[in-house]
Amino acid sequence: MPKSLSVVLTATLLLIATSTQAGLHSHAPWVASVTTATERSVSLWSELAAIELPEVAPEEVWVRIDLKRRELALFQGEQHILTIPYLAFGTAGANRIRLQGSSQTPIGDFRIDRINRQSRFKLFFGIDYPTPEIAHEAWQSGILSDQDYRDYRIHRLQHGRSPAHTPLGGHIGIHGLGNRPTRLHQIRDWTEGCIAVTNTEIQMLERWLDVGTLVVIR
Repeated sequence: MPKSLSVVLTATLLLIATSTQAGLHSHAPWVASVTTATERSVSLWSELAAIELPEVAPEEVWVRIDLKRRELALFQGEQHILTIPYLAFGTAGANRIRLQGSSQTPIGDFRIDRINRQSRFKLFFGIDYPTPEIAHEAWQSGILSDQDYRDYRIHRLQHGRSPAHTPLGGHIGIHGLGNRPTRLHQIRDWTEGCIAVTNTEIQMLERWLDVGTLVVIR
């Protein structure tokens, strides 16, 4: 190969290599932004995965109550509708099986089975605690006697909902404050096991909640 042609070829290859490197460097911010977007996407999906989505119909309205975060979130299917950022619950904390007079909030999946619009707490959305599953667990563990469990099952069969007075308690629900001061509500748990939000918030929920609405308490 003639020397002059070799020099030209070498210079051309160097020019191509330099241009390629420059092109890669010019696209470096784009590559970084893609990585950042991916990280954000992974973070978002991680947050969504942390939300325990129950088996609900696409348009079904349901409520998730997170006692640790002290928040109530309203969903329609997988779509988030609104969040109430603070709630109060039982003075004695929470438990899967709570007993009558314990002032604990029950944990589990429930359904609204009654609505009291004349409640002293502004509005009261009662949930079906104790559910048949919880009552059965309590009976198996000896918390409910054979007679108590029999009475519970008869009441469910006759009335289609859980009795309000059992050794496990009852009459648990989501309600407002009524005449209770908002200031006290915001600094301490004060209910006998119910979930409490402000009067404005319970009225805001009224348009969404109905008998049969799923309430998940975790």
